Amino acid sequence: MTKSPIYGFFLIFISLLISPAAHTQTGLDFLNIGPNAHSLSLSEAHTAVPLGSNSIFTNPANLMLSEHSSLGVSYTLWIGDTQHTQASASIKRENDMFAAGVRSSVVDDITLRSAPGEPDGSFSVQYLSLSGAYARSISILSIGVAGSYIYEQLFQQNASGFGFNAGITAQLLDERLRIGTAVTNAGRMSKLDIERSELPTRWRTGFDLNAVQISAFGGSEVPVVINLSGDFIAPLKDEFFSNSENAIESGSFFAFGLQAELYEMIILRGGYRTGDTVRNWSAGAAINVDPVQFQYAFVPFETGFGMVHSISLQYFFDL
Repeated sequence: MTKSPIYGFFLIFISLLISPAAHTQTGLDFLNIGPNAHSLSLSEAHTAVPLGSNSIFTNPANLMLSEHSSLGVSYTLWIGDTQHTQASASIKRENDMFAAGVRSSVVDDITLRSAPGEPDGSFSVQYLSLSGAYARSISILSIGVAGSYIYEQLFQQNASGFGFNAGITAQLLDERLRIGTAVTNAGRMSKLDIERSELPTRWRTGFDLNAVQISAFGGSEVPVVINLSGDFIAPLKDEFFSNSENAIESGSFFAFGLQAELYEMIILRGGYRTGDTVRNWSAGAAINVDPVQFQYAFVPFETGFGMVHSISLQYFFDL
């Protein structure tokens, strides 16, 4: 196809229309969306929460909070028919851990028209991230860093770049309290046609508290463990259009998650986030059939955006 003088403008225009999420940031915001159903069900209040191998995408220091090596896969049907997929693996040693992961985001069958009438065809928009991480324990602290190769393809143009996540987590009160902080998605992309996509860099800090353990309920022995998590999240770049009527979320916000585990088998989760957002609430559940955990989450958006569904599987093992 021969480029016209309006070709660059066309690409920018399409990038704003391909999904509602793009009204706030670039398509690379998929990097800030919870990597699996566990994270999404807690409204992504996950900076101090162990997510197994999935921690490579959130706070890599939390890789050391898991007692076992693990494999994780997930599929999330996001708004605008955007499909997010993820796979990750972690290998635990005595005092350190290695991990690798891949994330992708795809919008298929976007109609292409150069004039009113019959479409000229269709195309897809794709984003990909390949990551590797290393984490280590030092006394009560865990530290971790993850590096990523990032690729984006829009229409006939593509760009690539790099990003990294780095964090530190402390375990206190006999490991009943965790406090973590992390910088996520720092880095740089090459130019996509005439503009460079900005990575959605954020600073996060939060806690995860094993708040209540109940061994009896209604006269019966019902072991219940309740965890409360909370995060403060702040963008480190001017990536939000805070006055946009179509914005999904704007500026800094708090996120909170609540988890109740029954019989070490059934887990119920819920989350809430503050601020200028159209997805305040989230919920989910999980079933443990050792050594596998099946997870589900749904996130209702305000009218006009729809509902997000996510399913995940996590397998824990020892070498």
